[in-house]
Amino acid sequence: MIVSKADILTNKNWNQLLKLKPHLFYDNRFLSYHDVFEKKIKWHHLIFMDDAKIKTIAILNGVELSENNKKVHISCEGVSFGGFHFARAQKISEYMELLESYIEYLKANNFKKCIMKLPPAIYYENSSEEYEYAHLHTGFKLAKYSITNIVDLEYFNFDKLPNPLKRSIHKSNVSGEIKIFENPDDEQIKKIYDILFLDRSNKNVNVTHTFEELKYLNNNISEKMVFFGAYFEKKLIGICLLFIVKPDIILNFYMAANPLYIKSRISDLILYRTIEWSKINKFRIYDIGTSNIDNNFLKGLFNFKKKFLADGYLRKTYLLEL
Repeated sequence: MIVSKADILTNKNWNQLLKLKPHLFYDNRFLSYHDVFEKKIKWHHLIFMDDAKIKTIAILNGVELSENNKKVHISCEGVSFGGFHFARAQKISEYMELLESYIEYLKANNFKKCIMKLPPAIYYENSSEEYEYAHLHTGFKLAKYSITNIVDLEYFNFDKLPNPLKRSIHKSNVSGEIKIFENPDDEQIKKIYDILFLDRSNKNVNVTHTFEELKYLNNNISEKMVFFGAYFEKKLIGICLLFIVKPDIILNFYMAANPLYIKSRISDLILYRTIEWSKINKFRIYDIGTSNIDNNFLKGLFNFKKKFLADGYLRKTYLLEL
């Protein structure tokens, strides 16, 4: 197996794999906003090919950091998670070979540590924990974990929701309305961002993206973003932004509401409608997002998501000292 550093703007094999197997977090059109807005990220993406350099086996998004004057490779900063993105699902023995080739490359290039932030196992075609075992068997240690709530859309049905939630959705549906922003322009993005900023400020939390960054992403990868608006008496009071991470996976990246309208329970309605939309449009899973901040488990947030039949799955971060 041949491992090499990839310039993903120009690497044909990288981009050919993404045409066949799209993934937002490996797409330069998404990652480029870090460069445009001078985030000072030193990219170090890797591509894994067969010995004849004919077949692409996997790609790995990554960055290079210096920690106490020692090189560290992380897959990946600037996105929710990284890890290998395969041309096809890997058997456990093949995955171990990928890890071993990755480790050999890092050692040959004087890296002293690597960190891999993996998606939940359900994201993979092979959704077992075989890949988790491969990391542990190869010497990686579990360094960090978080819990995210994911809806299996095949089994999602309004009738299965708790009765109090169904009543809340019915009530909100009478007074509120959910609309999709079709090709939102900069002015509409500003209205969306204002709601988002107000919501996060009320919770003493920073918004991940600036308005200019969100506008850039909308102009660059609009087909991977779905904006929903919640209206009460024709006034925009809530928003939701979905990322199409893979053709079968939706990630709810932002959901926010004007704090003045909290009693409207509009969050129940907008979350339900976005899950419903995802099921209708044949997505497999809907990731509502994490319910912890570092070691602080957000019980209320987790329970809110759980009402929507969203089970908890682990996002694990593995570390290897070289």
